[in-house]
Amino acid sequence: MKLRIGLGMNFAGGQEGPERAYLDRHYFDTLSELGTCPLPLIPTEDVVLLEALLRQLDGLVMTGGLDLDPALWQEDRHERTRLLHPRRQRFDLLLYQQACKHRLPILGICLGIQVINVAHGGSLHQYLPDVSDQVDHGGDGRTTRHALKLDPASRLGRWFSGDQVTVGSSHQQAVARVGRGLRAAAWAADDVVEAVERDDYPFLLGVQWHPERDGGDPVNRVVWEHFLGAAAAHASGSPAAS
Repeated sequence: MKLRIGLGMNFAGGQEGPERAYLDRHYFDTLSELGTCPLPLIPTEDVVLLEALLRQLDGLVMTGGLDLDPALWQEDRHERTRLLHPRRQRFDLLLYQQACKHRLPILGICLGIQVINVAHGGSLHQYLPDVSDQVDHGGDGRTTRHALKLDPASRLGRWFSGDQVTVGSSHQQAVARVGRGLRAAAWAADDVVEAVERDDYPFLLGVQWHPERDGGDPVNRVVWEHFLGAAAAHASGSPAAS
């Protein structure tokens, strides 16, 4: 039976039409190509319904999107911050909380790493050009590439023997203060955090880049391989491998 991987859907307001839930095709296409059964999750605040959805899953991908409300970490909104729809924001925070109760393997991508970090009491840089001009992190529809420094003691560092790796980058926000219970696992050359992990959890990895956009990239292949390995372990009731 194919692994069942949940995908948190985006949500948009309806100034020019009805409100709608949607999903960028790369998530669905990449997981399909990897031989899994991707299951889009509607942005619901009904805990009973969400529990019924989560019980069907072997793993969860928390997907990308716009920006969290900085009021979550007691900051004023930057003029360049583009807020998520409030329904999506509430859903993502609830989704993470409930998925953790099921000990589901979780891969957070772009907004996903940010939701995880804020859920643990962390904060975000709202606009990276204000923080550093050493690295071009992309954003505004642009994708760049840059190297990452890895913590050799982290799960990510062990996968790559502690070596530097290069990833695609397209984001204007990133982790600032790392949340409680999380550890930074990778940084750009300007010390912007690019990955976080959770040691007291079977498998939790948040990455700032987009592994779904280039499944053939060797770094992304390794990330997907380990995430799906953890999902297979969860499906079989076995402990997740490190």
